[in-house]
Amino acid sequence: MDRRVTVAMACALTLTGCGDEDTLQYDCSVFPAAETSPYVLPWHIGQTFSTVPHATHEEGPQKYAQDVQMSLGTQVLAIQDGVVVRVEESYIDGDHTPGHENYVYVAHDDGTVARYVHLTNLGANVEMDQPVQKGDLIGYSGDTGNSSGPHLHLDVIKGCDVRPPAAYLPLSLCETIPLNFSNAKAATRSPETDLSCGLERDVFYTALAY
Repeated sequence: MDRRVTVAMACALTLTGCGDEDTLQYDCSVFPAAETSPYVLPWHIGQTFSTVPHATHEEGPQKYAQDVQMSLGTQVLAIQDGVVVRVEESYIDGDHTPGHENYVYVAHDDGTVARYVHLTNLGANVEMDQPVQKGDLIGYSGDTGNSSGPHLHLDVIKGCDVRPPAAYLPLSLCETIPLNFSNAKAATRSPETDLSCGLERDVFYTALAY
């Protein structure tokens, strides 16, 4: 199933620029079923946030990333069990310089890596080689690096060497995979939550217990 998505002012929060009139189609059939997904939303049970899917304005490797519209200092939780393989937290919020992103990377048993990016200064709550479980506090959202406002950039990548001593790679060079979340419920859509295309733009999602 293809879905036509019109991009509007939410592009201000994305990593790459896009015009307000841009329209893209993307294939919803590639998204895994939510009920069998190993991932949970990166916020606390009962909290509600909206996201800007990169697929609404981007066709490259970052297509399946999500920009979660979180205010600065919001707690960010692990979406899956894993081990911390990369941490950066030294950069200052609001400098808007590409490459100055604070982040936490967590490697999963299946070889994929979750990236939690644009964290606030000194905003990592984990250390290198630390095991984490889904729902653990990873860090705090921020406005560092190539960002035009506070938010969390979240993606899961595969086939990209990100473990030290490998050099830091720009986000745009690593292939993202389609994501779905087992505990997402649409707070602004009724009667049922439609996750056939993952998280959609302009829909607020509440995290359910899991």
